[in-house]
Parts: sequence; C-alpha cells; structure tokens
Amino acid sequence: MSSSGEEEEAGPDVDSNDPEERIAARRLRIQRRFELQKKAQMGEQMDEKKEAKEELTKSRKQMEDSRLRLMKLKLDGFDLVTAIRVAGDAREAARRVEEDEARRVRKEKLDAEAKSGAERFDDITKKWESALQKEIPQDLHEMLMQQKAACDAMIDEKNKLINDFQMELKQKDDHYVKDLKKQADDIDLLIERMDEQVKQLTKAKREELDEIEKAFVAERRDMLELHSKKWDSAMQQRRDRELEYMKAREKRVEEYEQQLQHLRVQDTEEYNQVKIKLETDVQILQQQLQQMKATYQLNQEKLEYNFQVLRKRDDENMVTKSQQKRKITRFVYYNNDVFM
Repeated sequence: MSSSGEEEEAGPDVDSNDPEERIAARRLRIQRRFELQKKAQMGEQMDEKKEAKEELTKSRKQMEDSRLRLMKLKLDGFDLVTAIRVAGDAREAARRVEEDEARRVRKEKLDAEAKSGAERFDDITKKWESALQKEIPQDLHEMLMQQKAACDAMIDEKNKLINDFQMELKQKDDHYVKDLKKQADDIDLLIERMDEQVKQLTKAKREELDEIEKAFVAERRDMLELHSKKWDSAMQQRRDRELEYMKAREKRVEEYEQQLQHLRVQDTEEYNQVKIKLETDVQILQQQLQQMKATYQLNQEKLEYNFQVLRKRDDENMVTKSQQKRKITRFVYYNNDVFM
C-alpha cells in the first residue's frame, strides 16, 4: 500500500461516530479536490501559453519573410543604381588617366618644341652675324632666303603644334559633349531604374502587407476557434462541477439532516436526564432547606433560653454586687471607728 493511502487511512474518517472527525474528514477531502483542480488548471494554462507562442511564431515568421524579401529587393535596387555610379566612376577614372597621359604628351611636345625652337632661334641669330659679313649681294640674298626658310620652318612647326592642340581641344569638346550626353543617359537610366525600384518596392510592400494581414487573419481565426473550444470546454467543466457540487451539496444536506436528527434525539435524551437529575436535586435541596429551617428554629429557641438564663444571672450578679458594695462600706466605716 502507498504512503498516500496510509495517510488517508490514518486521517479522519467520514464514517466516524464523532461529528468533529467527520467534519474534519470532509474539509480535508474538499481541500484535496481543490488542489487537484488547481493543478489541472495550471497545466491547461501552460498548454494555452505554448499554443499561443506557436501561433505567434507563425505570424512573426511571415513578418520575417516579408522583411527579408523587401531587404533583398532594396539591395538589388541599390546594386542596380550603384552599377551606374560604378560605371560612371570607371569612365571618369579612365578619362582622368587619358587626360594625365595627354597632358604629359603635350608637355613633352611643348618642351621638345621649345628646345628645338630655341636651338633654331640660336642658329638663325648666329647666321645673322655671318650675314653681316657678306659683301656679295647674291650671297646675302641666298643667306636671307635661307634665314627666311628657317624662320618659316620654325613658324610652320609652331603652327603645326598649335593646330594639333586645336584639334585635340576640338576632340576634347566633342568628348565633353559625348560625356554630357552619356551622363544624361546615365541619369535617365538611373531615374528609370529608381522609378522601377520604387514601383517594385511599393508592389512588394503591398503584397507583403496583404500576406501579413492574411497571416494575422488566419492567426486570429485559429485563436478564436481555439479559445472558443477552450471556452466551451471550460463551460462544460463548470457545468460538470456545478452538477457535482449540487450532488455533493444534496449529500451534505442529507448528512447534516441525519446529524441534526441524531443530535435532536441525543439532546432530548440528555435533556430528560438533566431534567430528572435537576428535579432530584431540587427535592434534595428542599429537604435540606426544611432541615435547615428546623435546625434554625431549634437554635433560635436555644439562644432565647440561653439569653433568658444569662439575663437572670446578670440580675443576680447585680444584686450580689450591691450587697458586696454595702458590706465593703460597712467594713470601711467600722475600721475607721476602731482606729479612732
């Protein structure tokens, strides 16, 4: 036999003849029943919390999926926009490299032309000194023509360099116009992609909002069904408990009526016994009272007799006292006469 069974057997018994023991047994049984119901309710509440957590996990999962999808769309759109910027940065970097190379080439050309021009100018200047020493006109004319040809060659070289720079400047202008057009095309493409991205994000957000709303609606429907079932179950349990309580109450009423009837009979018997005992005690006390009255009357007569005897003795004592006083007076008078 288990320890709980031993404790129940060792506890109060509902079938005991002692009313207090029966009341204690019923209280203990009701307390145990309440403890069992409380444990069952706690278990149901834990199950409800677990199910509610699972349902909330479904809605949160939908929200997380929507967040990931929108984040992916944002990243894809950012990559598309960034690709245009990266391409523009790459073109700008290539242009700067080409510009640096062209600047270096121009500087080399200018340096080379300046160096060659200075050398030619020095040659022409030196030849002017030798031309002053010419005395023959034909030689002087030939020298002048050579100087003129050298000057023309130097001027042609500079004009050629100027023309090259002008052509390069024109190419730069054309390239600048092309770059402006390319940038305008890139901006248009960027705006187009941004608009497309905004449309896609707006559409995706609406779709995800619809999905989230559907998830919450489904979750709400499931929760309503679950709580409706739990409510019906709780109401059925309440009705069962009420019926059980009514039966237990009827049983307790019957037990109380039996106890009251038993107490009435027991109290009636006790009342009769007490009444008989009290009547007997009253008779005994009345007899004792009569005896006390007789004793009192006898004592009163004795006291009156003794009082009369004492009064008589007192009178006799008074007479004796008077006689003694007269004797003393005569004795004193006699003694006085003798001594005189």
